[in-house]
Amino acid sequence: MPRMYSSLVLAIVLLALAGLAGGCSSGTQPAAAGCDTPGVTADQVRLGLLYPDSGPTASSLAAVRAGIDARLGLANDNGGIHGRKIVYDWRDDQGTTEANATAARDLIEGKQDFGILEYSLAADGSARYLAERDVPVAGLAASDSWSTNRNMFSFSYTTGSSTDTYGTFVKSRGGTRAVLLTTALSAGVSGAGGRFAASLRGVGIPVVDQIGYTANADSPAAIARRLAATGADTLVTVVGTPDLPAVLRELPAAGWTPKVILSASGYDSELLADAGGAMTGVVVPLFYRPFEAGGAPITGYVDAMTRHAPQIANPRQDLAMIGYIDTDLFLRGLQEAGACPTRRGFVDALRSVRSYDAGGLISPIDLSTNLGRPTTCLAFVQANAAGSFDVLDERLCGRELPASSATG
Repeated sequence: MPRMYSSLVLAIVLLALAGLAGGCSSGTQPAAAGCDTPGVTADQVRLGLLYPDSGPTASSLAAVRAGIDARLGLANDNGGIHGRKIVYDWRDDQGTTEANATAARDLIEGKQDFGILEYSLAADGSARYLAERDVPVAGLAASDSWSTNRNMFSFSYTTGSSTDTYGTFVKSRGGTRAVLLTTALSAGVSGAGGRFAASLRGVGIPVVDQIGYTANADSPAAIARRLAATGADTLVTVVGTPDLPAVLRELPAAGWTPKVILSASGYDSELLADAGGAMTGVVVPLFYRPFEAGGAPITGYVDAMTRHAPQIANPRQDLAMIGYIDTDLFLRGLQEAGACPTRRGFVDALRSVRSYDAGGLISPIDLSTNLGRPTTCLAFVQANAAGSFDVLDERLCGRELPASSATG
């Protein structure tokens, strides 16, 4: 169950979601005296971390905290921001909007934290409260609140319009007709499937059918036969990765060999090992530089994770990287806000940044215009028979499609 839910979370994220030691967020300027902003003292800035430490999504999001620890550890090794060490308090929102609202109030009013790092599917519970107070928030944009509140920052949004980037990739691989395999377990995943379909239609690839699959309820062999009967040459799936291999194993017997298998999740070497080769050939889109691409940005990330987040044996994980990048984004805001930051000043300053790339980990984005808009540049990796991934495209860029096309 934990791995299945993790894959569903990643599906939402993916379809919404220079070396780092010298990156954009570190600074050693002397701290200003007499700054009376909540959470800001002469020698530190206190942030709040809001995420589910209990409840059904807890195990899925545990890696996020490791990414946060690594990025803050790196910043503090380099003198903090404006001479201040960055520390955080955390609260468990249990994955519910009610607990989310209570926990946010405790961090802002009780702990007097400056801003929030948030990784919860229940963020709508506190979104209005935080927006009314101009509290800076950075994190996992997995609900509509992230697309409408100026104080909420993310490097990738998962709601609203789609892009034709997925479709452009499929077309480049010879795909001409697609079938969508989805699950009824999550409305967010269903929305992700709609954005995949819109992307395909945006480049002239029809989605000839949408087939639902529920593990332990539906027959994988029967599902494989239904997929083959559609006449499609492309399989697009938003099914949780632990459940997907059972269907993929049945495709040869059904007489179907798709030209392209595009999955919203599955960038995980442990999951590949568990699948026993069934995931070979599956392509996964990424919002950040693939680990296999290497280079200074990846080396810096792995080194920071090794030194500051030893609780994670394998730092090459989606959610750890997402936590790392979002934390870097928050640190950039603190840097831009000046020696005596205010909450509104932070929001205004970070919204004025025209080119942000997390030290080379993502394609540059314009924070002045990206609110609620999808990432149009993606990387694509493909699972191989050796149980690892090959990089097919480090950076493939498309165009944004009208929001209505996601359901059209």
